[in-house]
Amino acid sequence: MSEKELIVCDECGSLFFKGTSPMAALCPECAHVLYGYANCVHHFQNGRCVYCYWDGSESDYIKYLKEDGIKRY
Repeated sequence: MSEKELIVCDECGSLFFKGTSPMAALCPECAHVLYGYANCVHHFQNGRCVYCYWDGSESDYIKYLKEDGIKRY
C-alpha cells in the first residue's frame, strides 16, 4: 500500500492527506468552516482522523467562528 502525501493546513497547522479536501492548502475541517465545503466524516483513532488525517487542531479564528456560530461563506 502506498502512502498518501501529507500537506500542512495553512489555517490550523494540522497535517492532512492530499486530495481529501477541496482546497489545496486547507484541511477538510477548515475548508468547511471557512468556505462551506463538504467536510470529512471524521473518525478518530490514535488522535487522527483515519480518512483525512486531521488531528483536531483549530486556529483561534476557527474556534471563534465555531463558538459564535458565524458562517463565513
